[in-house]
Amino acid sequence: MRASTAIGISSSAPAYSLAVALGLLTAYVGTAAPLVLALSAVPVVLVALCFRELNRTEPDCGTTFPWTEKAFGLGVGRMVGWTTVMACVLVMSNLAQVASVYTYVLLGLDSAAGSRLAQAGLGAVFIIAMAVLAYRGIRIAAWTQAILLTVEVVALLWFAINAFREAGTLSLPTNTGEGKWATGVLVAVFLYWGWDSSFSVNEETRNPRRTPAIAALIANGFLIVLYAVVAWSALVYAGVGALADIADDDFFSVLSNDLLGTAGGKLLIGAVLVSALASTQTTILPTARTMLSMARRDAFPGQFARISTRFHTPSVSTLVFAATSVLIYVTLVLTSDAVLADAVAAVSILVSLYYLATAIAVPVYFTGQLKGRVLQRVVVPLLAAASFAAVLVLAVADVGTGALVVVGVTMVVGALIMYSMKPPAEGEGRV
Repeated sequence: MRASTAIGISSSAPAYSLAVALGLLTAYVGTAAPLVLALSAVPVVLVALCFRELNRTEPDCGTTFPWTEKAFGLGVGRMVGWTTVMACVLVMSNLAQVASVYTYVLLGLDSAAGSRLAQAGLGAVFIIAMAVLAYRGIRIAAWTQAILLTVEVVALLWFAINAFREAGTLSLPTNTGEGKWATGVLVAVFLYWGWDSSFSVNEETRNPRRTPAIAALIANGFLIVLYAVVAWSALVYAGVGALADIADDDFFSVLSNDLLGTAGGKLLIGAVLVSALASTQTTILPTARTMLSMARRDAFPGQFARISTRFHTPSVSTLVFAATSVLIYVTLVLTSDAVLADAVAAVSILVSLYYLATAIAVPVYFTGQLKGRVLQRVVVPLLAAASFAAVLVLAVADVGTGALVVVGVTMVVGALIMYSMKPPAEGEGRV
């Protein structure tokens, strides 16, 4: 239980997520950011309950892919699986860039921190190193996550305490920023994303039908409190204007030295670095298992279903995902001026899409099996689906063109690849 919970929280990468997304959220909704973070958790928790209901019946490491595949057919399942994988590929670029920049800043190598080539090189090394740890097994990964998570949570709470003390007040001024509420919720979804990693390791837990759901709900509850407190403290200390001005950057790197001094600032930067590395590893874990699950059901080439005989982890899926992540990261960091902002928005849309698909899948999956569980299998899923559908429709108009282009290309390429694959012959290759 503790390992699954640690993986769920670490996958959300609290310090990293706040560093790259709180400025954006503040620019959109101003001092309502803590409230938006709390309210945005409601549809996320509803989706977690959808995952719980499906996992109770079919604990599969591919999570949303096999569930939507059974509900809507192989074609839709393939696209949902592709969306999940590509969201993880894109966020790897974001994680690797943050990890590389913060490492250089921590070491006082400011020129390297501003060099795209240096960022590309070190970020690629980090992705490969975390892939090796993920490949070596879930136990090593779980212990690594527990240690790294403790470091970043302590550092975040220290920041919040010092911010409140320096500000000398708990009161927030009235400033709603740009008033883009739907886009703000979309950013908040990015902050919470990661708890579903608890379900991705379900086949490696002692109670695969029960443990992942409890771990995911605990992770969400913990994140709600942590995010609201840190966002509140940052707003009280810096104000809306200062945070909004650095929306395309990460606010810890800008504010930490003034608030905590040089040594304290370095500690907080180290915490964000740790958070990004931890999330890099926990992004590889579930994505490799999604690819393995897709291969078992003929939605990916069969080689992706191979398991390491020594470490009992997905071998080809882990290595291919790591290599793809390195390639896309290096390409983006060498060509894009807004990797952080575009990646956050694009990933938020992709995540919302596969959450929406999973919620809609529940009543379809359980057709004819609703007696006594109408709340869990109809009411909760429809509320979750309506929430994410509304957010997506309202937010698309406010999201930047760069993010929409990324999402569009991702879905078109996915459709071409997924639908070009031959369907399995009748009675062959299915689980």
